[in-house]
Amino acid sequence: MDRTAMDRTAMDPTAVKAAATSSGESSAVADAASLLGAIATEFSSLARAMMEGEEDSLVIAKVVRFAAHAVPGSRHAGLTVVRGVARPHTLVATDDIAPRLDALQFELAQGPALQALVQSDVAHAADLSADGEWPVFGPRAYAETGIRSMLCLRLFLTGEHRASLNFYSPEPAAFDEASLATAAMFAAYASLVQLNTVHKDANMNLQRALESNREIGVAMGILMARNLFTSDQAFEHLRVASQHTHRRLREIAADVVTTGEIPYYPED
Repeated sequence: MDRTAMDRTAMDPTAVKAAATSSGESSAVADAASLLGAIATEFSSLARAMMEGEEDSLVIAKVVRFAAHAVPGSRHAGLTVVRGVARPHTLVATDDIAPRLDALQFELAQGPALQALVQSDVAHAADLSADGEWPVFGPRAYAETGIRSMLCLRLFLTGEHRASLNFYSPEPAAFDEASLATAAMFAAYASLVQLNTVHKDANMNLQRALESNREIGVAMGILMARNLFTSDQAFEHLRVASQHTHRRLREIAADVVTTGEIPYYPED
């Protein structure tokens, strides 16, 4: 471009605006690419931690902590979980904001995180200080914590286990479509981590149950051989000893396996 053309461009408001827009778009693209690169790197690190056997509680804490910084508009984050009909609780959070707001929602039985847990895949509050959907929770949440925006996404676990990944900001209308898209990626990853925890717990409980049943079976066999009990009689002696000593049936069975005798207990 010659000097005359450059001068005309410099004096043309339309050209200047177009150049500024182009520059702004390039910057936004660069920022988005940088964010995606950071997210990809973090997910690789988290996947490696899971493969190497790092505790799930540490992995999920890393997910929530990084999500709080990566989701556009977010200043705080937390993970709320519930099992069956038990009271929901905050499993992990970046600071005390999430536990405080969770406790308030549980107290009032309303709020975005609760809605994400039981009704909607996504719950969003643009301004809690003037929110008509949660008329009791919203004003109190703003007055007590200064939080105005919330974005909550359900984690897909099992019918009994439910969770929501929650993001918070003191700014109104802090979350947009980019926020939701980014948060959804973290919610999907958090679901995988939590499902892994659920399956580990289920396997552990099954293993304990099998071990307990095996030990009880061995104890019954010992009583049947030594005292010529039937299987029903042997089990009844174990049950009565458990009831009178206020100990678990498995513990009584372990004593029988070790000593060959029912632990002593005073008769009623």
